[in-house]
Amino acid sequence: MTDTENNIQEKELQNDEQISRFMQGLMEADEETAFLEELKNNEDLRNQAIAQARLVKGMKQVDEELKDAFRQADKQTISRIANEVVGGKKKSAHWLAIAASIVFIVFVGFKSYDYYDTTSIGREYANTFPTSTIIRGEANTDVDTELTMLFNNVAEGKDLDSTTSRLKTLWELSKQDTYNDYTDYSPYIGWNLAVGYLRNYEKTKARSVLSEMETIYDNETITGKKVRELIKAIE
Repeated sequence: MTDTENNIQEKELQNDEQISRFMQGLMEADEETAFLEELKNNEDLRNQAIAQARLVKGMKQVDEELKDAFRQADKQTISRIANEVVGGKKKSAHWLAIAASIVFIVFVGFKSYDYYDTTSIGREYANTFPTSTIIRGEANTDVDTELTMLFNNVAEGKDLDSTTSRLKTLWELSKQDTYNDYTDYSPYIGWNLAVGYLRNYEKTKARSVLSEMETIYDNETITGKKVRELIKAIE
């Protein structure tokens, strides 16, 4: 392989890495802005990104049964796919590698799209109820201070594991029959818990919280409307 071919291959690999980071939502704001600007001016990168995006987005349309089969693919499954790919010709490690690549691309491609889609929705809804409009008590109280920190963590995508763990505890407290310091904040605690789960790519947990909130807040309330809107967005 010539130096020119090596340079082209290396550049394509760098582009793939950039595109993958963008699609998984792993870029910082400045890096994402620079990447989007480069897409406008770099035709090769743009074409590569479009091709990859089409492949990945297409994976979301794959039948659920087929997706499960790919997720559970083992060596036997890959060998079967290889047999079908070869179509009766002499089998080789080369064809097995192709079959393994097919399984990998379908699985990782769908997961990448799903990850980016889920975390993007979380970012979109993170500031629906700004903290400054939620906290109504004295700013120096322990409850207000803690909730401000937790809600801001969700909005900024910081310390999501510990943040959602604490919000889960407060969500349970806020729903108790006995009035307590968290009762008035219950809808916002539940909302931020669900959004925090989405930002942390825990869609099942988010859906569980939102489904519970749907039974508590009817569609005539602002919270109820936003909960139903978010449920629809992550279906």
